Amino acid sequence: MTVTEPLPQRKDGLLCDVTLVAGEQKFHAHKAVLAACSDYFRAMFSLCMVESEADEVTLQGVTGVGLKHALDFAYTGQLVVLWLEHDCRYQYTEDLLQHVRYGLMDVPTLHHLAHSHPLVQSSPTAAGLVDEALDYHRATFAQPLRQSARTRPRFQSLTLYIAGGRKREVSRVRELRYFNPAAQEHVRVAGGSNWSELGPMPTGRSHHCVAVMGNFLFVVGGEVEHATGRTCAVRTACRYDPRGNRWAEIAPMKACREHFVLGALGQYLYAVGGRNELRQVLPSVERYCPKRNKWMFVQPFDRSLSCHAGCVADDLLWVSGGVTNTAQYQNRLMVYDPEQDQWLARSPMLQRRVYHVMAAVRRQLYVLGGNDLDYNNDRILVRHIDSYNMDLDQWTRCSFSLLTGQNESGIAVHDDRIYVVGGYSIWTNEPLACIQVLDLSTEGKEEVFYGPTLPFASNGIAACFLSAPYFTCPNLQTLQVPHHRIGAV
Repeated sequence: MTVTEPLPQRKDGLLCDVTLVAGEQKFHAHKAVLAACSDYFRAMFSLCMVESEADEVTLQGVTGVGLKHALDFAYTGQLVVLWLEHDCRYQYTEDLLQHVRYGLMDVPTLHHLAHSHPLVQSSPTAAGLVDEALDYHRATFAQPLRQSARTRPRFQSLTLYIAGGRKREVSRVRELRYFNPAAQEHVRVAGGSNWSELGPMPTGRSHHCVAVMGNFLFVVGGEVEHATGRTCAVRTACRYDPRGNRWAEIAPMKACREHFVLGALGQYLYAVGGRNELRQVLPSVERYCPKRNKWMFVQPFDRSLSCHAGCVADDLLWVSGGVTNTAQYQNRLMVYDPEQDQWLARSPMLQRRVYHVMAAVRRQLYVLGGNDLDYNNDRILVRHIDSYNMDLDQWTRCSFSLLTGQNESGIAVHDDRIYVVGGYSIWTNEPLACIQVLDLSTEGKEEVFYGPTLPFASNGIAACFLSAPYFTCPNLQTLQVPHHRIGAV
Protein backbone atom coordinates (compact mmCIF):
# COMPACT_ATOMS: atom_id res chain seq x y z
CA MET A 1 0.00 0.00 0.00
CA THR A 2 1.30 3.44 -0.82
CA VAL A 3 0.55 6.66 0.98
CA THR A 4 0.05 9.76 -1.08
CA GLU A 5 2.10 12.76 0.07
CA PRO A 6 -0.14 15.36 1.74
CA LEU A 7 1.35 18.35 -0.08
CA PRO A 8 -0.65 17.88 -3.35
CA GLN A 9 -3.78 17.33 -1.26
CA ARG A 10 -3.20 20.63 0.54
CA LYS A 11 -2.65 22.47 -2.73
CA ASP A 12 -5.83 20.98 -4.15
CA GLY A 13 -7.78 21.49 -0.92
CA LEU A 14 -8.55 17.77 -0.62
CA LEU A 15 -9.68 16.66 2.85
CA CYS A 16 -8.51 19.95 4.35
CA ASP A 17 -10.37 20.69 7.57
CA VAL A 18 -8.98 24.08 8.59
CA THR A 19 -8.03 27.37 6.95
CA LEU A 20 -5.22 29.46 8.43
CA VAL A 21 -5.30 33.22 7.92
CA ALA A 22 -2.16 35.41 8.08
CA GLY A 23 -2.64 39.00 7.04
CA GLU A 24 -4.69 38.92 3.86
CA GLN A 25 -3.62 35.41 2.83
CA LYS A 26 -5.45 32.15 3.51
CA PHE A 27 -3.95 28.65 3.53
CA HIS A 28 -5.86 25.36 3.58
CA ALA A 29 -4.38 22.70 5.84
CA HIS A 30 -5.03 19.48 7.74
CA LYS A 31 -5.36 19.66 11.51
CA ALA A 32 -3.72 16.25 11.89
CA VAL A 33 -0.59 17.36 9.99
CA LEU A 34 -0.36 20.64 11.91
CA ALA A 35 -0.78 18.89 15.27
CA ALA A 36 1.89 16.33 14.39
CA CYS A 37 4.43 19.03 13.51
CA SER A 38 3.75 21.69 16.15
CA ASP A 39 3.05 21.66 19.88
CA TYR A 40 1.23 24.96 19.39
CA PHE A 41 -1.28 23.47 16.93
CA ARG A 42 -1.52 20.23 18.93
CA ALA A 43 -2.69 22.21 21.93
CA MET A 44 -5.00 24.35 19.78
CA PHE A 45 -6.82 21.43 18.15
CA SER A 46 -6.82 18.85 20.95
CA LEU A 47 -7.79 20.96 23.96
CA CYS A 48 -11.08 22.70 24.57
CA MET A 49 -10.06 25.89 22.82
CA VAL A 50 -12.34 27.99 20.64
CA GLU A 51 -10.12 27.31 17.58
CA SER A 52 -10.50 23.52 17.95
CA GLU A 53 -13.96 23.64 16.39
CA ALA A 54 -13.37 26.59 14.03
CA ASP A 55 -13.06 26.11 10.28
CA GLU A 56 -10.92 29.24 9.98
CA VAL A 57 -8.19 30.37 12.38
CA THR A 58 -6.56 33.80 12.25
CA LEU A 59 -2.91 33.90 13.37
CA GLN A 60 -1.62 37.13 14.88
CA GLY A 61 1.94 38.40 14.39
CA VAL A 62 2.66 36.08 11.45
CA THR A 63 3.19 37.21 7.86
CA GLY A 64 1.76 35.41 4.91
CA VAL A 65 5.23 34.67 3.55
CA GLY A 66 6.39 33.30 6.89
CA LEU A 67 3.35 31.09 7.29
CA LYS A 68 3.72 29.73 3.75
CA HIS A 69 7.35 28.66 4.44
CA ALA A 70 6.32 27.12 7.77
CA LEU A 71 3.54 25.10 6.13
CA ASP A 72 5.82 23.99 3.29
CA PHE A 73 8.30 22.74 5.88
CA ALA A 74 5.54 20.96 7.83
CA TYR A 75 4.38 19.10 4.72
CA THR A 76 7.76 18.44 3.02
CA GLY A 77 10.48 18.64 5.66
CA GLN A 78 12.35 21.12 3.43
CA LEU A 79 13.06 24.77 4.10
CA VAL A 80 14.43 27.43 1.74
CA VAL A 81 17.09 29.58 3.46
CA LEU A 82 18.92 32.53 1.92
CA TRP A 83 22.39 31.69 3.31
CA LEU A 84 24.08 34.86 2.12
CA GLU A 85 21.63 36.89 4.17
CA HIS A 86 21.44 34.64 7.23
CA ASP A 87 24.90 33.00 7.39
CA CYS A 88 26.15 32.92 10.98
CA ARG A 89 29.70 32.90 9.62
CA TYR A 90 29.41 36.64 9.06
CA GLN A 91 30.45 37.17 12.66
CA TYR A 92 33.96 36.03 11.68
CA THR A 93 34.22 38.29 8.63
CA GLU A 94 36.27 41.06 10.24
CA ASP A 95 38.82 38.65 11.68
CA LEU A 96 39.05 36.61 8.48
CA LEU A 97 39.59 39.61 6.21
CA GLN A 98 42.56 40.69 8.33
CA HIS A 99 44.39 37.52 7.27
CA VAL A 100 44.11 38.20 3.54
CA ARG A 101 47.54 39.10 2.09
CA TYR A 102 46.50 42.23 0.25
CA GLY A 103 50.09 43.34 -0.34
CA LEU A 104 50.59 40.36 -2.68
CA MET A 105 47.75 41.50 -4.94
CA ASP A 106 48.46 43.79 -7.87
CA VAL A 107 47.07 47.31 -8.03
CA PRO A 108 44.19 46.60 -10.50
CA THR A 109 42.95 43.78 -8.26
CA LEU A 110 43.08 46.02 -5.20
CA HIS A 111 41.11 48.75 -7.00
CA HIS A 112 38.51 46.16 -8.03
CA LEU A 113 38.17 44.99 -4.43
CA ALA A 114 37.80 48.53 -3.14
CA HIS A 115 35.09 49.51 -5.62
CA SER A 116 33.25 46.29 -6.44
CA HIS A 117 33.44 43.71 -3.66
CA PRO A 118 30.50 43.97 -1.19
CA LEU A 119 32.38 42.34 1.69
CA VAL A 120 35.26 44.80 1.45
CA GLN A 121 32.94 47.75 0.99
CA SER A 122 30.90 46.79 4.06
CA SER A 123 33.95 46.22 6.27
CA PRO A 124 35.89 49.25 7.55
CA THR A 125 38.74 46.92 8.53
CA ALA A 126 39.05 45.40 5.05
CA ALA A 127 38.76 48.77 3.36
CA GLY A 128 41.57 50.09 5.55
CA LEU A 129 43.78 47.10 4.71
CA VAL A 130 43.16 47.56 0.99
CA ASP A 131 44.19 51.21 1.33
CA GLU A 132 47.29 50.07 3.23
CA ALA A 133 48.21 47.71 0.37
CA LEU A 134 47.73 50.48 -2.19
CA ASP A 135 50.04 52.73 -0.15
CA TYR A 136 52.57 49.87 -0.09
CA HIS A 137 52.54 49.66 -3.89
CA ARG A 138 52.80 53.43 -4.26
CA ALA A 139 55.91 53.51 -2.04
CA THR A 140 57.85 51.32 -4.49
CA PHE A 141 61.38 51.98 -3.26
CA ALA A 142 60.46 51.81 0.44
CA GLN A 143 58.79 48.39 0.16
CA PRO A 144 61.72 46.51 1.79
CA LEU A 145 61.14 48.59 4.92
CA ARG A 146 57.37 48.06 4.95
CA GLN A 147 57.19 44.28 5.13
CA SER A 148 54.47 42.64 7.20
CA ALA A 149 52.52 39.40 7.29
CA ARG A 150 50.25 40.84 4.57
CA THR A 151 53.15 41.29 2.12
CA ARG A 152 54.88 37.94 2.70
CA PRO A 153 53.82 34.72 0.94
CA ARG A 154 52.73 31.97 3.28
CA PHE A 155 55.24 29.63 1.66
CA GLN A 156 58.65 30.91 2.75
CA SER A 157 61.29 28.29 1.97
CA LEU A 158 64.78 29.75 1.68
CA THR A 159 67.02 28.57 -1.12
CA LEU A 160 70.34 29.52 -2.70
CA TYR A 161 70.39 32.16 -5.45
CA ILE A 162 73.24 33.01 -7.83
CA ALA A 163 73.41 36.23 -9.83
CA GLY A 164 75.64 37.31 -12.70
CA GLY A 165 79.28 36.34 -12.98
CA ARG A 166 81.78 35.79 -15.72
CA LYS A 167 81.71 32.61 -17.82
CA ARG A 168 84.47 31.23 -20.00
CA GLU A 169 82.60 31.67 -23.27
CA VAL A 170 80.55 34.74 -22.31
CA SER A 171 82.14 37.66 -20.56
CA ARG A 172 79.32 38.81 -18.28
CA VAL A 173 75.95 37.17 -17.73
CA ARG A 174 72.53 38.53 -16.79
CA GLU A 175 71.32 35.26 -15.33
CA LEU A 176 69.57 34.90 -12.00
CA ARG A 177 69.08 31.31 -10.87
CA TYR A 178 67.98 29.50 -7.75
CA PHE A 179 68.71 25.99 -6.54
CA ASN A 180 65.61 23.83 -6.98
CA PRO A 181 66.08 20.20 -5.87
CA ALA A 182 62.40 19.27 -6.34
CA ALA A 183 62.98 17.68 -9.75
CA GLN A 184 65.81 15.45 -8.50
CA GLU A 185 65.14 15.13 -4.79
CA HIS A 186 66.49 11.57 -4.65
CA VAL A 187 69.76 12.36 -6.44
CA ARG A 188 72.66 12.36 -3.97
CA VAL A 189 75.10 14.51 -5.92
CA ALA A 190 73.19 17.50 -7.24
CA GLY A 191 74.20 18.65 -10.69
CA GLY A 192 73.69 21.68 -12.86
CA SER A 193 70.18 20.59 -13.83
CA ASN A 194 68.98 21.50 -10.33
CA TRP A 195 69.26 25.22 -11.08
CA SER A 196 66.14 26.99 -12.33
CA GLU A 197 66.44 30.25 -14.24
CA LEU A 198 64.47 33.35 -13.30
CA GLY A 199 63.98 36.75 -14.91
CA PRO A 200 67.42 38.03 -15.98
CA MET A 201 69.04 41.14 -14.55
CA PRO A 202 68.66 44.33 -16.58
CA THR A 203 72.41 44.28 -17.28
CA GLY A 204 74.93 41.47 -17.23
CA ARG A 205 77.68 42.05 -14.69
CA SER A 206 80.44 40.40 -12.68
CA HIS A 207 82.40 41.29 -9.54
CA HIS A 208 79.27 43.00 -8.25
CA CYS A 209 77.70 42.70 -4.80
CA VAL A 210 74.33 41.53 -3.53
CA ALA A 211 72.43 42.10 -0.29
CA VAL A 212 69.03 41.03 1.03
CA MET A 213 66.68 43.45 2.77
CA GLY A 214 63.01 42.82 3.46
CA ASN A 215 63.14 39.68 1.29
CA PHE A 216 64.23 41.76 -1.72
CA LEU A 217 67.50 41.04 -3.52
CA PHE A 218 69.65 44.09 -4.25
CA VAL A 219 72.32 43.88 -6.97
CA VAL A 220 74.77 46.77 -6.95
CA GLY A 221 77.75 47.89 -9.03
CA GLY A 222 80.16 45.47 -10.66
CA GLU A 223 81.88 45.26 -14.00
CA VAL A 224 80.00 45.32 -17.31
CA GLU A 225 81.06 44.89 -20.91
CA HIS A 226 80.20 47.55 -23.47
CA ALA A 227 79.46 46.94 -27.15
CA THR A 228 83.04 47.93 -27.95
CA GLY A 229 84.30 45.04 -25.83
CA ARG A 230 85.67 47.38 -23.20
CA THR A 231 84.87 46.54 -19.59
CA CYS A 232 84.54 48.96 -16.73
CA ALA A 233 82.98 49.42 -13.32
CA VAL A 234 79.45 50.82 -13.08
CA ARG A 235 77.39 52.63 -10.47
CA THR A 236 74.01 51.15 -11.47
CA ALA A 237 71.86 49.14 -9.07
CA CYS A 238 68.64 47.13 -9.26
CA ARG A 239 66.29 45.18 -7.04
CA TYR A 240 64.61 41.78 -7.49
CA ASP A 241 61.25 40.83 -5.97
CA PRO A 242 60.76 37.03 -5.72
CA ARG A 243 57.03 37.52 -5.12
CA GLY A 244 56.48 38.42 -8.76
CA ASN A 245 59.81 37.57 -10.44
CA ARG A 246 60.29 41.28 -11.19
CA TRP A 247 63.30 43.57 -11.47
CA ALA A 248 63.26 47.30 -10.75
CA GLU A 249 66.02 49.85 -11.21
CA ILE A 250 66.97 51.86 -8.13
CA ALA A 251 69.11 54.97 -7.78
CA PRO A 252 72.72 54.48 -8.91
CA MET A 253 75.62 54.85 -6.49
CA LYS A 254 77.57 58.09 -6.40
CA ALA A 255 80.73 56.22 -7.45
CA CYS A 256 81.34 53.35 -9.87
CA ARG A 257 82.49 50.28 -7.94
CA GLU A 258 83.71 46.74 -8.58
CA HIS A 259 85.55 44.38 -6.20
CA PHE A 260 83.88 46.13 -3.25
CA VAL A 261 81.76 45.14 -0.23
CA LEU A 262 78.00 45.63 0.21
CA GLY A 263 76.12 45.06 3.45
CA ALA A 264 72.53 45.51 4.64
CA LEU A 265 72.64 47.11 8.06
CA GLY A 266 69.47 48.34 9.72
CA GLN A 267 67.43 50.30 7.17
CA TYR A 268 70.38 51.01 4.87
CA LEU A 269 72.78 49.41 2.40
CA TYR A 270 76.47 50.27 2.71
CA ALA A 271 78.93 50.10 -0.22
CA VAL A 272 82.57 50.05 0.83
CA GLY A 273 85.68 50.76 -1.26
CA GLY A 274 86.34 48.99 -4.56
CA ARG A 275 87.68 50.14 -7.92
CA ASN A 276 86.05 52.75 -10.13
CA GLU A 277 85.68 52.96 -13.92
CA LEU A 278 89.29 54.19 -14.20
CA ARG A 279 90.47 51.23 -12.07
CA GLN A 280 91.37 53.61 -9.29
CA VAL A 281 91.10 52.10 -5.81
CA LEU A 282 88.60 53.96 -3.63
CA PRO A 283 88.55 54.84 0.09
CA SER A 284 84.95 56.10 -0.05
CA VAL A 285 81.91 54.54 1.62
CA GLU A 286 78.31 55.35 0.74
CA ARG A 287 74.91 54.50 2.14
CA TYR A 288 71.61 53.79 0.34
CA CYS A 289 68.29 54.77 1.89
CA PRO A 290 65.37 52.82 0.32
CA LYS A 291 62.81 55.24 1.74
CA ARG A 292 64.37 58.15 -0.19
CA ASN A 293 65.91 56.04 -2.99
CA LYS A 294 69.11 57.97 -2.50
CA TRP A 295 72.81 57.31 -1.87
CA MET A 296 74.98 59.52 0.32
CA PHE A 297 78.62 59.35 1.41
CA VAL A 298 79.48 58.43 5.00
CA GLN A 299 82.78 58.12 6.88
CA PRO A 300 85.45 56.82 4.44
CA PHE A 301 88.33 54.43 5.06
CA ASP A 302 91.68 55.77 6.14
CA ARG A 303 93.10 54.33 2.91
CA SER A 304 91.94 53.13 -0.50
CA LEU A 305 90.89 49.48 -0.59
CA SER A 306 89.58 46.90 -3.07
CA CYS A 307 89.32 43.11 -3.38
CA HIS A 308 88.48 42.94 0.33
CA ALA A 309 85.77 40.88 2.07
CA GLY A 310 82.97 41.92 4.38
CA CYS A 311 79.85 40.89 6.25
CA VAL A 312 77.32 42.20 8.76
CA ALA A 313 77.34 40.87 12.33
CA ASP A 314 76.33 42.23 15.72
CA ASP A 315 74.75 45.28 14.02
CA LEU A 316 78.17 46.26 12.67
CA LEU A 317 79.82 46.07 9.25
CA TRP A 318 83.09 44.11 9.22
CA VAL A 319 85.75 44.38 6.49
CA SER A 320 88.92 42.30 6.17
CA GLY A 321 92.01 42.18 3.96
CA GLY A 322 92.10 43.65 0.47
CA VAL A 323 94.69 45.57 -1.53
CA THR A 324 95.50 49.29 -1.47
CA ASN A 325 96.11 51.68 -4.35
CA THR A 326 99.84 51.01 -3.90
CA ALA A 327 99.30 47.24 -4.39
CA GLN A 328 99.88 46.49 -0.70
CA TYR A 329 98.10 43.33 0.43
CA GLN A 330 96.32 43.80 3.76
CA ASN A 331 95.66 41.68 6.84
CA ARG A 332 93.63 44.33 8.65
CA LEU A 333 90.20 43.82 10.19
CA MET A 334 88.08 46.97 10.36
CA VAL A 335 84.59 47.45 11.77
CA TYR A 336 82.09 50.21 10.99
CA ASP A 337 79.65 51.45 13.62
CA PRO A 338 76.70 53.15 11.87
CA GLU A 339 75.55 54.82 15.09
CA GLN A 340 78.89 56.62 15.46
CA ASP A 341 79.67 56.77 11.72
CA GLN A 342 83.13 55.56 12.64
CA TRP A 343 85.64 52.93 11.53
CA LEU A 344 87.57 51.05 14.23
CA ALA A 345 90.53 48.67 13.92
CA ARG A 346 90.43 45.19 15.42
CA SER A 347 93.09 42.48 15.70
CA PRO A 348 94.60 41.80 12.26
CA MET A 349 94.14 38.49 10.45
CA LEU A 350 96.76 35.77 10.75
CA GLN A 351 97.83 36.45 7.16
CA ARG A 352 97.11 38.79 4.29
CA ARG A 353 94.21 37.95 2.00
CA VAL A 354 92.71 39.41 -1.17
CA TYR A 355 89.85 38.09 -3.33
CA HIS A 356 88.64 36.12 -0.28
CA VAL A 357 85.22 35.92 1.39
CA MET A 358 84.04 36.42 4.96
CA ALA A 359 80.91 35.28 6.83
CA ALA A 360 79.54 35.34 10.37
CA VAL A 361 78.14 32.36 12.29
CA ARG A 362 77.29 32.53 16.01
CA ARG A 363 79.44 35.57 16.86
CA GLN A 364 82.41 34.16 14.97
CA LEU A 365 83.79 35.61 11.74
CA TYR A 366 85.26 33.18 9.22
CA VAL A 367 87.58 34.14 6.36
CA LEU A 368 87.88 31.63 3.51
CA GLY A 369 89.80 31.41 0.25
CA GLY A 370 91.60 34.20 -1.51
CA ASN A 371 95.31 34.52 -2.11
CA ASP A 372 98.46 36.03 -0.64
CA LEU A 373 101.98 36.78 -1.88
CA ASP A 374 105.01 34.58 -1.22
CA TYR A 375 108.56 35.75 -0.65
CA ASN A 376 109.05 36.15 -4.40
CA ASN A 377 105.96 38.33 -4.59
CA ASP A 378 104.11 35.61 -6.50
CA ARG A 379 100.46 34.91 -5.76
CA ILE A 380 99.68 31.80 -3.72
CA LEU A 381 96.32 30.21 -2.91
CA VAL A 382 95.15 30.30 0.68
CA ARG A 383 93.22 27.19 1.71
CA HIS A 384 93.42 27.86 5.44
CA ILE A 385 90.22 28.91 7.19
CA ASP A 386 90.64 31.38 10.05
CA SER A 387 88.03 32.36 12.63
CA TYR A 388 87.69 35.53 14.68
CA ASN A 389 86.01 35.69 18.08
CA MET A 390 84.17 39.01 18.30
CA ASP A 391 84.02 38.90 22.10
CA LEU A 392 87.73 38.16 22.61
CA ASP A 393 89.05 40.11 19.59
CA GLN A 394 91.12 37.04 18.75
CA TRP A 395 91.94 35.07 15.60
CA THR A 396 92.36 31.27 15.48
CA ARG A 397 93.44 29.01 12.63
CA CYS A 398 90.84 26.28 12.13
CA SER A 399 91.79 22.61 11.97
CA PHE A 400 89.83 22.25 8.72
CA SER A 401 90.61 23.82 5.34
CA LEU A 402 89.01 24.33 1.95
CA LEU A 403 89.27 21.31 -0.33
CA THR A 404 90.57 23.53 -3.11
CA GLY A 405 91.51 27.18 -3.35
CA GLN A 406 88.82 29.62 -4.48
CA ASN A 407 89.21 33.31 -5.37
CA GLU A 408 86.62 35.88 -6.47
CA SER A 409 83.82 33.67 -5.12
CA GLY A 410 80.29 34.35 -3.99
CA ILE A 411 79.38 33.78 -0.35
CA ALA A 412 76.10 32.83 1.37
CA VAL A 413 75.15 31.64 4.87
CA HIS A 414 72.22 29.52 6.02
CA ASP A 415 71.61 27.30 9.06
CA ASP A 416 75.20 27.60 10.32
CA ARG A 417 76.59 26.63 6.93
CA ILE A 418 78.82 28.83 4.81
CA TYR A 419 78.64 28.37 1.03
CA VAL A 420 81.64 29.43 -1.06
CA VAL A 421 80.25 29.67 -4.58
CA GLY A 422 82.22 29.49 -7.83
CA GLY A 423 85.26 31.67 -8.29
CA TYR A 424 88.62 31.47 -9.98
CA SER A 425 91.62 29.16 -9.70
CA ILE A 426 95.07 30.73 -10.06
CA TRP A 427 96.42 27.20 -10.58
CA THR A 428 94.47 26.64 -13.79
CA ASN A 429 93.61 30.25 -14.69
CA GLU A 430 90.03 29.05 -15.16
CA PRO A 431 86.70 29.90 -13.52
CA LEU A 432 85.24 27.29 -11.16
CA ALA A 433 81.85 25.56 -11.03
CA CYS A 434 82.19 24.09 -7.53
CA ILE A 435 80.48 25.07 -4.30
CA GLN A 436 82.30 24.28 -1.07
CA VAL A 437 80.26 24.13 2.13
CA LEU A 438 81.65 24.72 5.60
CA ASP A 439 79.25 23.07 8.05
CA LEU A 440 79.52 24.61 11.53
CA SER A 441 76.22 23.29 12.86
CA THR A 442 77.84 20.85 15.33
CA GLU A 443 80.69 22.10 17.50
CA GLY A 444 83.68 19.79 17.33
CA LYS A 445 82.37 18.12 14.16
CA GLU A 446 82.92 20.91 11.65
CA GLU A 447 83.48 19.73 8.10
CA VAL A 448 84.03 21.00 4.59
CA PHE A 449 82.38 19.25 1.66
CA TYR A 450 81.39 19.85 -1.92
CA GLY A 451 77.84 21.05 -2.46
CA PRO A 452 75.86 21.16 -5.71
CA THR A 453 77.67 22.05 -8.90
CA LEU A 454 76.95 25.37 -10.57
CA PRO A 455 75.25 25.29 -13.99
CA PHE A 456 78.39 26.94 -15.41
CA ALA A 457 81.90 27.79 -14.24
CA SER A 458 81.98 31.42 -13.17
CA ASN A 459 84.06 33.90 -11.24
CA GLY A 460 82.91 37.27 -9.97
CA ILE A 461 79.58 35.61 -9.19
CA ALA A 462 77.34 36.70 -6.30
CA ALA A 463 75.22 34.47 -4.07
CA CYS A 464 72.70 34.72 -1.24
CA PHE A 465 69.84 32.90 0.44
CA LEU A 466 66.40 34.26 -0.34
CA SER A 467 62.83 33.00 -0.22
CA ALA A 468 61.98 30.68 -3.08
CA PRO A 469 60.06 32.41 -5.89
CA TYR A 470 56.40 32.89 -4.97
CA PHE A 471 55.10 31.38 -8.21
CA THR A 472 57.04 28.09 -7.95
CA CYS A 473 55.73 24.69 -6.92
CA PRO A 474 54.68 24.61 -3.23
CA ASN A 475 56.64 21.38 -2.83
CA LEU A 476 59.91 23.25 -3.29
CA GLN A 477 62.42 22.12 -0.69
CA THR A 478 65.22 24.02 0.97
CA LEU A 479 68.72 23.41 -0.33
CA GLN A 480 69.84 19.81 0.07
CA VAL A 481 73.54 19.09 -0.41
CA PRO A 482 75.57 15.85 -0.32
CA HIS A 483 77.54 15.39 2.88
CA HIS A 484 81.00 14.41 1.63
CA ARG A 485 83.61 14.21 4.38
CA ILE A 486 86.65 16.45 4.50
CA GLY A 487 88.99 15.59 1.68
CA ALA A 488 86.40 13.69 -0.33
CA VAL A 489 85.51 14.79 -3.84
